[in-house]
Amino acid sequence: MTGTVTIRSTTDILAAGSDPRYFEPEDPALLLHADPSRREPVTFTSQGVRLAGHLYRPRSGGVTPGLVMTGPISSVKEQTVPHYAERLADAGYTVLTFDPRTFGESEGTPRAHHDPNWIIEDISAAVGYLRTRDDVDPGRIGGVGVCMGGGYMVSAAARDRRIAAVVSVAGGYDVGGTFTKIMGEEGFAAFQRTVIETVERAERAGEVAYMPTIAKELTPEVPLAAMPNPEAYSYYDRTSKTDAPTWSREMTVASFIPYLVYNALGDARLLAPTPLLIVHGTTDTALLPEYAQAAYDAATGPKRLVWVETHNHIELYDQDPYVSRATEAIIEWLGEYLPVKKSE
Repeated sequence: MTGTVTIRSTTDILAAGSDPRYFEPEDPALLLHADPSRREPVTFTSQGVRLAGHLYRPRSGGVTPGLVMTGPISSVKEQTVPHYAERLADAGYTVLTFDPRTFGESEGTPRAHHDPNWIIEDISAAVGYLRTRDDVDPGRIGGVGVCMGGGYMVSAAARDRRIAAVVSVAGGYDVGGTFTKIMGEEGFAAFQRTVIETVERAERAGEVAYMPTIAKELTPEVPLAAMPNPEAYSYYDRTSKTDAPTWSREMTVASFIPYLVYNALGDARLLAPTPLLIVHGTTDTALLPEYAQAAYDAATGPKRLVWVETHNHIELYDQDPYVSRATEAIIEWLGEYLPVKKSE
C-alpha cells in the first residue's frame, strides 16, 4: 500500500470534503456485521469505577497474547471495534474491548463525559485485567485503537510499558490542530469560548450542560454538537439503531475542554522502544492524514505507516474492503512484534 497511493493534501481534502456516496456503501454487502456470539461479557475496575467489557477468544483456546482495543469518541464496545476484534481473535489473540467510564454499560458520572485522560487510565486498567487472566500471557499484551482510540493508545503506551506494541487505525493525534485547520485560529478560539461559557452558565445553575453527540450541521437551534457533520451522523445514527442501544445521543459540553487540547504527538516521541503501526486513510476530513504522518515522523522506535485508499473517515469503521486491508496490516505487524506462538 505504501508508495502506491496518493495522499491527498489537507487543502484538497478540506476543499473537496468527503464523498457522501460512501457514508453508506453502495453495495450493502460491503457493510460489516458483527457476531454477538463471539463476545464474553467481563467487568473490571479503573480508578474504582466498574467498567463493562467484551472478551474475544481464539477458537483454539490456550494461553495467547492479549490485545486491548478502544474506539472512536462517544462509541461503545458494540461499535467499530468488534469488526477488528473478531478477526484478531481468529488470528490467535485474546482481545478485550470495553465501554469507557461514563459510557454504555460502564459506571461513572457525569454520564457521557469524554475525557482523554480518563480513557488513557481505562486502557491501563484493561491491560491490568488481561494480566490477571490465566489464558493471556502477561508479558505479551498490545494495544489497538481506532479513531481517537488510536491516539489514546499511543498516549497510554508511552505511560504504561506493559503495552508491548501499539496499533492506531484512522487515529487522532492533534485535536486542536485539526480544529484550527478546519475553523481557523479565530474560529477555534471563539468555539472554545462558547464551550467554556456554556459550561460556566450550567455550573452556576448547579447543572451539567449537555449537547447532541451528533448533528448534520450546527444551526442557531443546535449551536454545539460533539460531531456536527453528516459523516458522523450517518454512522452513529445507523449503528445506534442496529447494534448499540446503549450509545448516548448526548455528551457533556465539558467534554470539549480536555478534548480540544488533546495532543498525542509528544507521546509518540516518547514511545520508543515500543513498536508503532499507523494505518490511515488517504482521504479523511475528520482526522487529517497530515497528523498521521506527523505521529509517524515523531516516533523514533520501530514503526510502520500504512495508507489505505479511502473516500472518508468512517470506511475504516465497518466497511470492506477497508477494514480487511487494515486488519491484514495489523496481523502482519503483530506477527513481527507480538507473534502468536505456533502452539497457540
